[in-house]
Amino acid sequence: MLGSRTRRAAVIAGCLLVASVPGGALDGGLVPSSGGGHGWPAIGVRPGGWGRPVASDDFSGNALDRGAWEVYDGPGHAGAGRRSPRAVSVRDGVLTITGWRGGTTGGIAWRRGARRFGRWAARIRLSRGCACYHPVLLLWPVNGGGGVSPAGGGGEVDYTETIDDGRRRHTAFYLHYGPEDGERRLAARVAVDMTRWHVFAVEWTPAGISGFVDGRRWFHTADRAALPPGPMGQTIQLDWFPRDRARTAAIVDSAAPVTLQADWIRMYRL
Repeated sequence: MLGSRTRRAAVIAGCLLVASVPGGALDGGLVPSSGGGHGWPAIGVRPGGWGRPVASDDFSGNALDRGAWEVYDGPGHAGAGRRSPRAVSVRDGVLTITGWRGGTTGGIAWRRGARRFGRWAARIRLSRGCACYHPVLLLWPVNGGGGVSPAGGGGEVDYTETIDDGRRRHTAFYLHYGPEDGERRLAARVAVDMTRWHVFAVEWTPAGISGFVDGRRWFHTADRAALPPGPMGQTIQLDWFPRDRARTAAIVDSAAPVTLQADWIRMYRL
């Protein structure tokens, strides 16, 4: 069950996953990103270098595989709005999560997408729209509990979260870590047209965490204190922050539906 006090929630492999939403200013430099074509470019890291996926979903057909995904159904972020299964659809091989004015939106958690150490990658794009919607690809601790921060600590890996004026011209990487009552954060931002298709990936090893967009690394830390202490699970979410509506650019229709689309998602072992 989703509770009204939770920020984000999903059930992965029978475990409740809940994640806090970072606030405040972005840290790190603004890194330009080219690309936006199909799949991975011929630079940087590619699936061929990562071997065969241990789990993948191409969202083929016209319905989400409910055996592979847990679909959110309950109150939205901080109890505002609603996460509804009707916001999640699959058509012509593309997953779409839609957010409507008033805060009805959705999210899904990958039952097979949990492990300690590994690599995750997804090809996504966003629509322009109200700044009150934050699209995110997220790793959250298995057994993380039902609070705003993981029970007992354990961190959170947002390997793309778009917090902007609705024009979708950049995105951010957030790595949360530390104890439940004293969370810390590392972050970076990249300039990228999120309305075009891009591949976002994260690599988590015993030595560090790296984030990639279209094969180019734009986030990295080797700080052992910042690394998750246990297995993490994968979610895809479109979260609603009504207080951010006022940040929407004048040229953007803040009343129009907002979409987060995924072409595919994969997980690899090290």
